[in-house]
Parts: sequence; C-alpha cells; structure tokens
Amino acid sequence: MPPKTLAAVLSLVTTVLVPQSLSAQADAGSGSERVVIENESWRLMGDLRVPAASSPVPIALLLNGAAGDRRSYAGLAEQLASRGVASLRLDLRGHGESTNLGRFEPGASPHDPLIWDAESDVAAACRYLAALDMIDPSRIGIVEASYSGEEAAEAGRMIGHAALYVLLSPGSLSNTTIGEMEGTGVRWLFVSARDDPFLRDVAVSVRELAPSTELLTVPGAVHGTALLHDEALMERIAAWITRILE
Repeated sequence: MPPKTLAAVLSLVTTVLVPQSLSAQADAGSGSERVVIENESWRLMGDLRVPAASSPVPIALLLNGAAGDRRSYAGLAEQLASRGVASLRLDLRGHGESTNLGRFEPGASPHDPLIWDAESDVAAACRYLAALDMIDPSRIGIVEASYSGEEAAEAGRMIGHAALYVLLSPGSLSNTTIGEMEGTGVRWLFVSARDDPFLRDVAVSVRELAPSTELLTVPGAVHGTALLHDEALMERIAAWITRILE
C-alpha cells in the first residue's frame, strides 16, 4: 500500500479535520495576518503570509524549537514570499504566545507534555491550511527545528505526510521516524552544523536508514533555528522548498 499523503487524506476527511476555531487579524506593515488556531483548549498563535496570486499557492508551515518561537522564522518567511510561497509561522503549545495553558521551561521533565504532545498542534495547523481557499493542499511543506522534527513526523503518521520536510537539527528524531522516512514518498532535507553535539547519532542513523534524504551540513555547532542566522543558508533552504513545491 502506498504511503499516506496529507493531501490524499484531507481530501477524504476535510469536514472532520477542519480546526475547532479559526480567526485572523491583519498585522499591519508585515504583509501577514495574525491567526489563532484552537486545539485541545490551546490557543496557538501564528503569522500567516500569503503572496498575491491568481490561483492557490504552496505553503510552508514553520515550527519552533524548544524554548523558541515563531519570530525566528521571519527571514525565511520573507524569502519564501519573494518566491511566491506562503508561510504560517506557528508557536507550538507552551511556546511564544501559545501559553494560555502553560509555558515550557528549559530543564523541565524530559517527558514534559508541553514538548512531546505537540504533534496534535501540527496536525491542527495542517488541517487549517488545507481548508484555506488560497492554499493548495497538495503543496504543504513543513520546516521544523530540533524537537519539533519528531512532532511533525508523528503528525504525518496521524493525518498523512506533507509534500516535504526540512529538518533543522532534528536531534529528537526517533528510530521509528528515521526507519519510515525512506518509504514516505516525500522529500526530506536534513540541515545540521558539523559539530552539533546533539546530532551525531541521529545523522549517522539517517545516512544508514534513509539514504535518499538530502543532507546539508555547514561548519560550526549552532542548533535549530540558529542555523537561519546564516543568510546564504536560509536562501538555499528557501530555494529548495520553492523548487520542490512549485
């Protein structure tokens, strides 16, 4: 049986998967709209940016790393918009402005649900995007950082995989996820710094178990969305996303 894709699954069950509550408010001067997605009593805050177009456009869902927030993706959202790709920068539960039920604190329990239950948030965001008239649901990609890499993969197992995944220092990837990557039928880009101490074992496993995954390695030891401080690297990632989704 071929792997599930997000577009195929949503085409069958869209009426079930539309989020509980949606709202948007213009964010003056930024070219984006402030959106709220309600999921499991969380109010997930995001910035939606859709370039002007005469037909539905592709979109990248941009997910924060631990103790981070959506602001770290402002530059990438700008790069994507210039290429005709929409974006939703989202604060996952417990991060940024999505803290109505609590805030994640570094050093908390390794089983903290504010980290490891966020796959439901990713699924809710994908459902939201697929319900928008100006978005092409067959061209949704996901960019994730550090812990959110595993959360996005788990969401893919729940509702079908997105068209592509960009993994920024995905140190949390499980053996289950790595073992499944090769058979998803979608594109994966693994981006890491050469000396990142959190990535060594994961990078070896990806090379061995998912050889079709594209690897992009840069000097240094920066982690997660800090990789995007390198403007040239950010442009390469935006160009890769655009090429796959166009």
